[in-house]
Amino acid sequence: MTTYRIKVGYHNPSALTFMQLDEQLADHAFYSARADADSGGFRYFQEYEYQSDSADYCSVCSMAYHHACQVRKCPLVLVEIKEENAR
Repeated sequence: MTTYRIKVGYHNPSALTFMQLDEQLADHAFYSARADADSGGFRYFQEYEYQSDSADYCSVCSMAYHHACQVRKCPLVLVEIKEENAR
């Protein structure tokens, strides 16, 4: 199973923007990668993780961008493949 780390950012976002983004992406099997010990300070981006056996890199990029655009125009989306820990 491949794990993707997705960062979504907006220019001058509000707290409501990220609440809506959380709701939008949670419906599509993305889960928040934010630490529970978050300081509660203001942020300009949010991190998510997505796991899939069948989705490729391009489809994950497209899906993340599509859902982020539904919340607010012109998001910045960074997708990377998360390295698995060697055992």
